[in-house]
Parts: sequence; C-alpha cells; structure tokens
Amino acid sequence: MSAVPLPTSISRPDPMKSTTGRSTPIELESVSCLLCDGNRFSTVIVASDPLTKLGGNFRVVRCSDCGLHFTNPRPTVNSIGMFYPDDYACWTGHEKKPKWKDRLRQSSEHLILRRYFGYPEPTGMMESFWANVGAAWISRSDRRQDWIPWRAPGRLLDFGCGAGAFLQAMQRHGWDVCGMDMSAACAAGVTERTGIPVHVGTLPHPDLTPESFDAVTMWNALEHVHEPRETLMAANQLLRRGGIVVVGVPNIDSWAFRQFRQDWYPLKLPRHLTHFTPLTLQETVFKCGFRPLTLDHISRPHFLRKSARMAVASGQKLRWPRILKNKHAATAVANWTERTRQAEFIRVVAEKV
Repeated sequence: MSAVPLPTSISRPDPMKSTTGRSTPIELESVSCLLCDGNRFSTVIVASDPLTKLGGNFRVVRCSDCGLHFTNPRPTVNSIGMFYPDDYACWTGHEKKPKWKDRLRQSSEHLILRRYFGYPEPTGMMESFWANVGAAWISRSDRRQDWIPWRAPGRLLDFGCGAGAFLQAMQRHGWDVCGMDMSAACAAGVTERTGIPVHVGTLPHPDLTPESFDAVTMWNALEHVHEPRETLMAANQLLRRGGIVVVGVPNIDSWAFRQFRQDWYPLKLPRHLTHFTPLTLQETVFKCGFRPLTLDHISRPHFLRKSARMAVASGQKLRWPRILKNKHAATAVANWTERTRQAEFIRVVAEKV
C-alpha cells in the first residue's frame, strides 16, 4: 500500500532567492518503477537531507512487483542540482605526492592485476610470488574494489569520475582512460591536473563513438541518475562486444541499513534516486544487455562510523551506534558483513553480450 503522496513542489529557503525576491521552487515528480515500470509501491523509509537541509522529507519506496527501491517522489532533472553544493565531496580533490608506501602498494597492485586479472606483460615465477604476497598485504576493501578484469586493447570510460582518482589509477595500470561528470568545474579541474580528457554531461553523450570502449566503470554514480536503464543501455552501445561494465553502488539490503535506517550514511536523499540490492542491481544490468559475471560485497568501515555518528547525533538509543564509533570495532563489523555478504557496498562486473 502506498503512503500519502508528498508535495509536488517545495519552496527553497531564502539563501537561494531568485532575482524577483521569491524562493526558487524545488519541483518533485512521481515516477513508475525504474526497473519494471510497475506502479505498486510500499514505503520503506522517510528521511531528510542532512547535507543541504532542503526539501523537507523524502520517501524511499519498494516496488511490489520487482523489489527495486527508489526515491519517490523525487526532484526533477531541473531541480536536482539544488542538492549538490559547489564543494560536494565527490568533486573535490587534490594531487598528493605519493609516499614510499603508496609506491610500494601501486607496484604490488600492478603485479596482482597482471597475475590474476589478465593485464598485459605476463608475470614470471618471481613476479607471481610477489603478486601473492601483495594480495595478502593489500587487505583494504576500497583498494580491491579497483581490481577489474582487463579487456584489450584497454580503452576505459569512467562515468561520474569525480575528482579523477580512479582514472589516474587505471592509467598507471595501462588503460587508455577518459572520464565523464556532470560538473563542468570538476571536469576541467581533472583535465588541468592530470591531462586526462573528461566529458561534461551524462550518457548518452554526443561526443562518444559507439563500440569504442572496452570498459565503462560507474563508481557511486548509477544511483544518482534519473534513468538508470537508459544510462546502462547507452554504456552498452559504447562497448565493443565482450567489453565490460563495472557498477559499484550502496547496498540497501545491507546489515548497516537495517540497523541505522534513516541515519544510514549512504542513504543520501534525495541525491540517491535508486537504491539497489544485489538482486535488483544484477537484474538491471541484465535487462540492459549485459551478462553478470561477478557480484562482490565490499565492506566500508568509514561508512559504518559515519552512520554511527549520525545515529548518536539523532538520539538513537541502540548499543550499536556508540560501539561502531570506534575505528577498530567498525573495521571488525565491516569485515564480518563482507564475509556474510551483507556489506554496505556492492559491485557487479558484467559483460556485453
């Protein structure tokens, strides 16, 4: 059963008044299911935006037919930009001079990618040994997330590239890379710092040639777009046959969401428009012409800690939030959620068929 509809427009507070002196309205739209086009929903949660504090409460619903979770009603394409401040974290970044540990880690990662993921320059016996050592040494999940299969000749598009850290990492590992982001300032900054070309906009994009890429990656990006199927189908058209799409998104079926609910840090309403589970993520890429190869659960200790701080600040009386504010406790619990396949972040690797 659907709950009472939220308003279709909300007046934005005084800081963003227009030249007429009136508040700029935030337009909301109600939508059908973004996966199956169904119109039967149940409300999962209602929460506000702690970042901009605009728009009041937003609702996440679950499709009764296919199980997809999505924000509904949601800001329109013309209004969603109001919820992205100029200093939005994903768009900010600066060049860091690598320390000796960073150089050692990068070298170890490259050996791992050559040994296990098909990257160029086959490894010899000693390099295979050091690749095994490196794989054991680099235990951080946010590093292993970047280990994607090689597809020759190695042209990669990172959709929603943000400050460009992943682009630079893949370039070091031999990929011919370019990026895409909605922020023109962010795109220009990445190109200025790194020389890597970054397109401004979304998919489909008129400047990109069909069947010209071997991999399209989407890290914390697909949940932001208004039409995820259209975006994935456009990515499919850009790929050569056998190319891969790699999609990483928060997991609303995670242990952490069940614990924290409206204080779950990756909820990020209303910027996150679609909220995937492992099943709905795989079903979405399958419907867009891909064959899922792997589905990985990746732990996020810092997500747990941020959720815990939000829960404590909001007055939750549960034991978990206070315990998980501790770094070591958060790491232990995050690793447990990964082993039990209920982690906060999921990644699918799928091949164009």
